[in-house]
Order: sequence, then structure tokens, then C-alpha cells
Amino acid sequence: MSIAACTPGKSPAVPTSPSPVAVRRSVADGAPYLCHFIPQAAVADLTGYIGPYKAGSGERDPEGRGCVISNDEQSLFITRYYESAPRQVIENLIEFGENRNPVKLPEELGKGEISDFQSRFYQYRKAGAWFRCGSNNSLITITVKRNPARDQDHDLVQLMKIAERRFAEMFKCKLGGPPPG
Repeated sequence: MSIAACTPGKSPAVPTSPSPVAVRRSVADGAPYLCHFIPQAAVADLTGYIGPYKAGSGERDPEGRGCVISNDEQSLFITRYYESAPRQVIENLIEFGENRNPVKLPEELGKGEISDFQSRFYQYRKAGAWFRCGSNNSLITITVKRNPARDQDHDLVQLMKIAERRFAEMFKCKLGGPPPG
């Protein structure tokens, strides 16, 4: 039996359930990579999902290639890259994220940001970076299933660093920060 007592003029104390605290840890980097850029070892850590999943093909396409890592219910990661992308593509991504909890990417990763994204009933966090690789203005986007137990902005910055390094290896070009202009 539980008895609650009230003090005149004071509200009764209501127990609050603790909110999950987002953890900031390093993203495991190393082969094998799924969908070009995502270290296989990082999938469970970053999404919180530990069951079976499948990854799209790792085929390379200079025009732009998308790839999905998913389980039977939803996508866990979505990657897309363009070897050469016009400025308007990143401008559209930034405009799309304006009212979706945006966070700018560090300048050394190029021009871009991280923002919320929803598909059907599922919540995601998406990063897009427009950067120089050799003589091209290239673009990478990475979308990850929301995981309140992780600091996903921190995770996505680390993943973007891995992705840009892997991109430079794939296309044999030298990274050069944000495109001019």
C-alpha cells in the first residue's frame, strides 16, 4: 500500500524517469566496409540493432551510387555518393534540413550539415558533405537509424571522415576541404 502526503502550498513530488544519456564513443574503423563507407564493426554500435541485416552491392558508379544496409523491417544506413556534384545538390540538402535540428559539419569535411530525416514511421539522422577530391566537387550523404543511446552527430562526423578517406581511395584523388566559392 502506498500513501502520498501533501504539504499545503507545495506540489507533490513526482518521480521522473531518467532520459537516456547519449554516449560519445569512437566509431570503429576498419575493413570490411559495407556500402562503400560503413565499417561493418560499427553497424551494431551506431544503430543499436544487433540482429541480421543485408547490405547492398558495393558496385562503384562515377555518376552517383546509393546503397542501403537494412533488416527485414527498416533501413539501418543509407549511403550515396557523387564523384562530381553541382553546388545546388548540397544547397538543396541544407535547405531541406533547415527546420530539422541542423548541425553544421566541421569545415575540414567540406560544406555540409547533419539534420533529422523521417521516412515512413522511422526516424533517421542524415549528414551531407560537399568537398574537393582532386579536381572534382564531390558529395557524400550518410543516413543512420536514430539511436538515442548514441551521440549521432559525433558519430556522423566520424563516419564522414572515414567516408571521405575511403572515397579518396576509391577514386584515387586527394582530399581538399570545401569547394571554392
